[in-house]
Amino acid sequence: MLTTRSRQGPNTAHINGRPITVAPDETLLQAALREGIAFPHSCRVGGCANCKCKLAEGKVKELTETTYILSDEELDQGFILACQSVPRSDVRIEVDLAGAVPRQQVSGKVVGQSKLTHDITRLQVQLDTPLDYQAGQFADISIGSLPSISRSYSFATPPQADGRVEFFVRKVPGGVFSTAINERELIGETVRVDGPAGDFWLREGRTPLLLVAGGSGLAPILALLQQAAQDGCSRPVALLFGARTERDLYALDEIEAIRRSWRGDFRFVPVLSEAGPNDGWAGERGLVTDHLQRHLADGADVYLCGPPVMIDTAEKRLQRGGVGPKRIHADRFLTRQDTPAKSQPARQAAPVLPKTSAANDAGLFDYLKYFLFHGIAMLAVLCILAGGQYTTYGLLTVLGFYFIGDAIAGDDLSTPNYRHPGILTVQLWLALPLLSLIVFSAVWSVSPGDPLGFGAMISGLSGIDVLALRNATGIGHHVSAILLTGLMIGMIGTITAHELTHRTWDPISMLVGRWLLAFSFDTVFAIEHVYGHHRYVSTEHDPATAPRGRNVYYHVLASTIMSNVSAWKIEKRRLQRRGYGLFSYHNAFLRGHLMSVLLLLGAWYIGGPVAAGFFTLCALWGKALLEIVNYMEHYGMVRNPETPVQPRHSWNTTRRISSWSMFNLTRHSHHHAQGEVPYQDLKPFPDAPTMVGGYLTTILVAMIPPLWHALMTPKVLAWDRDYATEEERQLAKRANQRSGISRLRAAA
Repeated sequence: MLTTRSRQGPNTAHINGRPITVAPDETLLQAALREGIAFPHSCRVGGCANCKCKLAEGKVKELTETTYILSDEELDQGFILACQSVPRSDVRIEVDLAGAVPRQQVSGKVVGQSKLTHDITRLQVQLDTPLDYQAGQFADISIGSLPSISRSYSFATPPQADGRVEFFVRKVPGGVFSTAINERELIGETVRVDGPAGDFWLREGRTPLLLVAGGSGLAPILALLQQAAQDGCSRPVALLFGARTERDLYALDEIEAIRRSWRGDFRFVPVLSEAGPNDGWAGERGLVTDHLQRHLADGADVYLCGPPVMIDTAEKRLQRGGVGPKRIHADRFLTRQDTPAKSQPARQAAPVLPKTSAANDAGLFDYLKYFLFHGIAMLAVLCILAGGQYTTYGLLTVLGFYFIGDAIAGDDLSTPNYRHPGILTVQLWLALPLLSLIVFSAVWSVSPGDPLGFGAMISGLSGIDVLALRNATGIGHHVSAILLTGLMIGMIGTITAHELTHRTWDPISMLVGRWLLAFSFDTVFAIEHVYGHHRYVSTEHDPATAPRGRNVYYHVLASTIMSNVSAWKIEKRRLQRRGYGLFSYHNAFLRGHLMSVLLLLGAWYIGGPVAAGFFTLCALWGKALLEIVNYMEHYGMVRNPETPVQPRHSWNTTRRISSWSMFNLTRHSHHHAQGEVPYQDLKPFPDAPTMVGGYLTTILVAMIPPLWHALMTPKVLAWDRDYATEEERQLAKRANQRSGISRLRAAA
């Protein structure tokens, strides 16, 4: 029996029977990796579930909410996230470590580079020392001429005693790394290989095998088959290889060599999806997933490797055909723009920690530029206290700063390496006292008397009679104060809270973020956005994603109502899973709205009903700004909710002023592709779908519906043509038919 009493000192975790010591406040994953256990993991922040494991005995403290990440079945079985679980007693953990190999970094040189197809290159690398891996796994590779970029590719051969490895690299439009591999002469170039990673390898057994590959997804399938052939495998095999046209087929000689050496039945079935009637192709046609059932033997284990749409379609059809999830093994090849080596790529199974160049380290200015945000906040305070025309001038100055600044200051494509992220976190926390000062000043400006002696204090410090200035302020300038304060609630409050409430493992950030959201009556954002929006973004299930043709003003109302409904459902499910009462202190939905009620009562206490009404208008305007931003960030996007979110599913901008003063909210494409990445590490993705301008410029355009649709309809059609997958194009056609916009309907 394990010790189950809670204690302050170290605890013992038995991982598959192996005891390790877990220090106080250390997560299970941190302890396992420290002890040299090749524990499966990826993001380390509770966003991917790669580190899920079964808590067989003992107690843990969970640092983030797992009811969103884990399924009901997994929760019922006692699964937890190792990266978010701190033992509160001795614990016994069960996790699948079969075939796991410790990750390491190995250097080498490019010794071979040859074209397999018009857009896929075979890259051969001679490593300085052999790397141990399972055939089917992948690694992160970088080359000497692009030291700051790392990409994930599967090994195309099984491990070799001489340390030679191969990768198949498909050229991605706009991809710096893949373009270099496909178009530049790299023989002799230094290479760093960081791996292995992933859990895609052949499990032992005697059952038949169905292997399905699409595009460059053939690489791990080839490695897996070559290893199995060397081991004398005799299991019946059906290999389906999907390609567009005959020129996209490759490695046919290698497949034939495997077939000849295979000790059992081996069938190879190439399938072309775009073969023309006069191409002379005598083989199978259509999508490779259309041919699964015909080649699926009874009791077969299935291995899938290729693009997400192929994987998702195959899994659905296989499960409908009676193939259980445990018999399906998949490796999704996600296409995205090149990501710097220190971030987690789409298929990465552990963080890359390369040697970074000192030249790319953040300098003083890189830290100071984010204080532009705080300067704008203080300008708003000064203009509100000055009253009268100065309040209106302040509003116009802020708007002009963004409109003109974004128009003339160009784009920010920098990606410095921040070695002191704690400074940037404090910058975020400072938003709460700043916003409190802004809102208090605004409420004070319409209150009778001098609440808390605030005006007398400011007058004494400045020598300016702010009470007289306030009393001389007319109604028009008070309207300017509402617009300016609401704008600050949206910028200083919601934008900062957006970043902080993604840090679900940090209680201080969560507390500060929720109070910032309370100023716009929108604390449910911390629930719905993190656990709803990021799951269903760009689908019909997401309240914040505006369908094509929707009016922005209708969207503000509809999204507000439906987001609250969604947050209530998410919180209700969480409470039920935890065994808490719906109407109890544990209900974060109700607690959040009570925070806003407290602020409203505070405004009433300061200045009576007029002040409370004034604050309400400011808060609602701040909330409306959030929904307008939601409207413009994902307008018209479509996605199958069962496929991963990609950079193409958000409208992006790289405008410099918006980026610096909004904590890189502008880099929305990367944010949605990897929601756990902190704002300073988000990448610009200049090739992602692009907004009409900077953030405030786009907000203004969105508020003029005829102008919005005139500018965005061509962009939406271009998205369908240049970014959407074939499945998404079908979804787009249906969206166009329902849009009510003649040009979109004509495209359907």
